[in-house]
Amino acid sequence: MLELKNIKLSYGSTQILNGVSLSVKRGDVVSIIGPSGTGKTTLLRCINHLAKPTSGTIAFDQIRMDYQSVDKNAVQAIRLRTAMVFQQFNVFKNMTVIQNVMDPLLVVQRKSNDEARQIALQELERVGLSDKLNHYPSQLSGGQLQRTGIARALAVRPDVMLFDEPTSSLDPELVGEVLNVIKDVTSSGITSLLVTHEMQFAKSVSNRVVFMDQGVVAAEGSPTEIFDTPALPRLAQFLNS
Repeated sequence: MLELKNIKLSYGSTQILNGVSLSVKRGDVVSIIGPSGTGKTTLLRCINHLAKPTSGTIAFDQIRMDYQSVDKNAVQAIRLRTAMVFQQFNVFKNMTVIQNVMDPLLVVQRKSNDEARQIALQELERVGLSDKLNHYPSQLSGGQLQRTGIARALAVRPDVMLFDEPTSSLDPELVGEVLNVIKDVTSSGITSLLVTHEMQFAKSVSNRVVFMDQGVVAAEGSPTEIFDTPALPRLAQFLNS
């Protein structure tokens, strides 16, 4: 379904990704773990071209692109088939909860107001926010803000969900409510890539785990292989820390 090959990206003289390859099958839930600063978030952002690799290729079903000769139509096609949940929620402060979820349906997908509202209501019920429809972001907790962001992403009916450390900005007592929603999403069969520092959660929801270190994929395998029987000393050191 999705294949990244030999992705390289640098900022100035700093190499962030140094030849990353990753293959994702339809229905996979892939957790990407590793120390901070090793390129996990950057790799996720390369998929929808929010980060711009210096070289490498991407294939998304029949969409194929070489990052050295970017095809704007291909970028747009990939963006229409993916949805990203950000660390910092990315909701509009001047819109209510339901307006935030309806917005991409109206602006990008050109749906009618009635259809967009119906979809938004369904997704907000799914994430447990049916009672917050007309609240503004300033009236919500961090967990509620992130659940709004998840509903907004789900509403566009993406083929692939991209979760970028979705609990990293939350107070500890709010993490659980967001993880429960993500677990529901991933168990529904939607293909998902999850950058996370929540090791036990990654182990419980993933069918594959990728360990990144120093800008490369250093190890990958099943949750059992990665967490219970790590063959790579650096991986074992990371997990023990």
